Amino acid sequence: MLKSFLALAVALLTAESSFGYALEGPSWTRDRTVAVQLSLGSPRTLSDGYASFNESALAAISSWGPYLAHLKLAPRLKSPVKPVEDDDEMSFAFSSTVFGDSFGGDTLAVTTLNSRGNVMEETDTLFNTAYIWDSYSGNLRPNVTDFHRVAIHEFGHTLGLDHPDEAGQHVVAIMNSVISNVDRQQPDDIAGVEHLYNTGPAYQSAVDGPVLANISTRAFVGTGDNVLIGGFIIQGSEPATVIVRAIGFSLAAQGFSDALPDPTITVYDSNHNQVGYDDDWFVSSGASNIASYRLDPPNSIESALLLTLQPGAYTAVVQSYSDSNEPAEGGIGLFELYDLHKTAGRAGNLSTRGQVLDDNNVLIGGFIIGGSENKPIIVRALGPSLGAAGVQGALSDPLLELHDGNGNLLQENDNWGSGANAQTIAAEGFAPKNAKESAVTATLPPGAYTAIVRGVNGATGIALVEVYDLSPVP
Repeated sequence: MLKSFLALAVALLTAESSFGYALEGPSWTRDRTVAVQLSLGSPRTLSDGYASFNESALAAISSWGPYLAHLKLAPRLKSPVKPVEDDDEMSFAFSSTVFGDSFGGDTLAVTTLNSRGNVMEETDTLFNTAYIWDSYSGNLRPNVTDFHRVAIHEFGHTLGLDHPDEAGQHVVAIMNSVISNVDRQQPDDIAGVEHLYNTGPAYQSAVDGPVLANISTRAFVGTGDNVLIGGFIIQGSEPATVIVRAIGFSLAAQGFSDALPDPTITVYDSNHNQVGYDDDWFVSSGASNIASYRLDPPNSIESALLLTLQPGAYTAVVQSYSDSNEPAEGGIGLFELYDLHKTAGRAGNLSTRGQVLDDNNVLIGGFIIGGSENKPIIVRALGPSLGAAGVQGALSDPLLELHDGNGNLLQENDNWGSGANAQTIAAEGFAPKNAKESAVTATLPPGAYTAIVRGVNGATGIALVEVYDLSPVP
């Protein structure tokens, strides 16, 4: 679906009804955070003081925020994500075409809308480079188009608003189909988005406590046996409520050019019974509940599950979506587990198997310690013992680094038995089976930490990164 904004100015019209808005039909999952990639060129001073079109677009998009009780907006300035049709990223950019097609006469900008049923999946907004653009307020100026009011209008389409004047409404509105002296949202525009987003699930928060509140692993997700496999244990006598996610293409916004384009996640219990599967979180039955915790994936075709799990061992598999028309693809992916700490049960341990490659494509495990007390942990990096268990291409010699949230190196280990805490690791029952494998132990204050697994002398292969919570189980 294409929605365009015409360049011809018309006189302002008088409202004839209390609510003169018109709706597109589809709208966003309630409580979702809509990420918008701004790729609008280099800095330049604009008439209203903005230092770039990116900043003008940021302000235009953010101006809708106060009217969206159950939707959050997250514009990203100077995004590295290039606007691409059907990538499930929301982009703002200048262009001479609409993804190769002509803008058509008198068209200032076009917003493309993609949805599944009534749920918005992706929008892209392209501003026609055939026009001279500036950013200013007040009446229209001859021969130069105000970017700011056009950006407000186009993002109204992204939110689900249509042109009221084309629906028989005679109202003053930024959403009318023809540009005018109106330079900001009017009461009818506001009424439209409030109708869409004033109701939804109540926002919720995970309960802070002395648990591993977030455990994640990033690695190159291949095909076949080279997928990303995360194992975790629910400890205690009560079930635990967790959100697990498979993140891929949105990593492109962090500069990863080879991000996994379409990840899925499948969770199994210790008997290999499937307890959950997701592909494309935004159309799942639990989408709004996941978003209510502000843990919705940024990209529509990433995956997430909200699960309440009985004590026991579980496995999560992150891989590329594939079918007869879409072969599996490889790329950098992220497995994440969030413990919402709703009961005394907890996600105590995580072990993730993935590929250790060269350069930045190492195996990275992150974890966050919640609460207010220091927590004893053990982190391990395994490789040769995987080979002994039959895993093809296991990493021959892993090196483990433990960093704090600022990137400072806290500990490093190659060959666990030579480490300063080898005796403690053995006494706790966590001595790796192979002397070339690595392990460290530490008592850490609440905060974020990262464990990085590399291959010694540039070695590559399949490895396992593990984080164990040694504090007493409730």
